[in-house]
Amino acid sequence: MTQEAHAQPPISTIAVIGAGTMGLAIARLFASTGRSVRVYDARIADLPEFPGIEACSDLPSCLAGADIIFEAISEQLSAKQALLRQIQELVGPVPVASNTSTFRPGQLAEGLVHPEAILVAHFFHPADIVPLVELVPHATTASSALTLTRSLIAEAGKVVVSLNREVDGFIANRLQAALIREAVWLLRQGIASAEEIDAAVVHGIGPRWALAGPFEVMDRGGLNIWQAVTERLFPLLSVEASAPKEILVHVERGELGAKSGQGFYAYDAHSASPMSRLGAVLLAASTPVPSKDPAPTEFRSA
Repeated sequence: MTQEAHAQPPISTIAVIGAGTMGLAIARLFASTGRSVRVYDARIADLPEFPGIEACSDLPSCLAGADIIFEAISEQLSAKQALLRQIQELVGPVPVASNTSTFRPGQLAEGLVHPEAILVAHFFHPADIVPLVELVPHATTASSALTLTRSLIAEAGKVVVSLNREVDGFIANRLQAALIREAVWLLRQGIASAEEIDAAVVHGIGPRWALAGPFEVMDRGGLNIWQAVTERLFPLLSVEASAPKEILVHVERGELGAKSGQGFYAYDAHSASPMSRLGAVLLAASTPVPSKDPAPTEFRSA
């Protein structure tokens, strides 16, 4: 990244392009901070009305005077690249943060007149509730664009994790993918049912990892213990390199999970979503608990 020492201008107007689930949640988040937020989506004629959010009928009016732009359209690389070219034709080097979870920012910036304006700000669903946002620059992202975006998102109450360089999947999705790969292997081998594997996460590693990440968990448990665990288990873990058949067979049947009513589980209109409990769980997880013991007993084993 280039090193720049310019003072950051105040942000008063934010444009969000894409009014799907993620785009509208991002818009609501920033509107709640009192800033002017405009939203545009070429696929939606009548956008829902939200306090503090202006629905625009065309892209130029949405972008006019924007200090920063968030891109949240569908996950198609060609569509995103075409939109970014159009944005830069209209407003030049205004910082654009893509919410992509699939593409590296360097891919998005290819062929642009102002690649330095492009970065990724990866929010997690639901974007106005989950604290984490991954901020991903590419090799020529301007430090001013990175600093501006980080400050804005942090001021909105999010926990910003900045990657030193781009990588496919960023941080959180790579970690999730590793867990899912092993969970599917356990199911395939008949070690346990999907319900039992989920329970092991929800009631075991899940609560613990909500309070301490993998490196602190290793520290708390003892690195000598984790040396033994990793030497024993790493050679035995799944190394599958393609989408597992357990997922493919559901997709081929049109069983896409909660959105279709059937996946690994069956869902109906009365099925409770874990998202309904997420706010309370996150509040509890972020509340410090005083402790005189620097190494709580629950972290002393793997």
